[in-house]
Amino acid sequence: MTYLSYRQTGEGTPLVLLHAMPLDSTMFDNVRQHIDSVMTFDAPGFGQSPPAREVDDALGAAIPSLDTYARAVIADLRSLGVEQCQLGGLSMGGAVAMSIYQQAPELVAGLVLMDTNIGADTEEARQKRLAAAEKADRGDVSTVLPMADAMTSAVTKERRPEVYEDITRRLREVRPPSLAWIQRAMAARPDRRHLIDTLDVPLLLIRGEDDASCTADMMDDLAQRYPGTAGRETIRGAGHFTALEKPEELGRLLVEFTRR
Repeated sequence: MTYLSYRQTGEGTPLVLLHAMPLDSTMFDNVRQHIDSVMTFDAPGFGQSPPAREVDDALGAAIPSLDTYARAVIADLRSLGVEQCQLGGLSMGGAVAMSIYQQAPELVAGLVLMDTNIGADTEEARQKRLAAAEKADRGDVSTVLPMADAMTSAVTKERRPEVYEDITRRLREVRPPSLAWIQRAMAARPDRRHLIDTLDVPLLLIRGEDDASCTADMMDDLAQRYPGTAGRETIRGAGHFTALEKPEELGRLLVEFTRR
């Protein structure tokens, strides 16, 4: 029995991929076919995973926290016999990946950070998340709907309207209790950029060229902190949701990393 819903394809040391907020692991469906061995997990309350409150209760957590999500992934990997993995996180998934690395560094053989901010929220951003959580408590998930325009490349909207429509649908289908939990967990996350300073596994940094929420400067900061030479890749014609906007290109970059 696992705490979270997961899907595993292929054989060998897996690349564990953690999804963006407020989507689920199916955002990687068109990426995984390019990779030899992949595991994806749904966050608590998302996709096929149990409600976040049930995961909290099972792990003895009193408040929403990405660390609880990370603990659940670690426990599930160990129960499934995974002793080591490559670990990748997109957006929120990157913050969870850093928590996993901090809690269980022996599990991580390589790290991929995609379109992510592993720092803490500013006070303004934190207050916006808490306000969004309060709205979600009342059944209102409208606060995430603008993400379809704000975080998707104009190229995607113009040339791949079906992808834009899919992102919009996913945002509309978010469950209010899940959104409330994840916004509070995101608002409480600590700054974990310092962990990059002593990272001793291979690091790959990927961002969509048109991602306004994860800037080139943010990736520069991580690359400069890393003791070695980090891989750096920019996906043209993509915004924040690279796994949905350019799955073939993202898949190619990930498979090259896993085969090194």
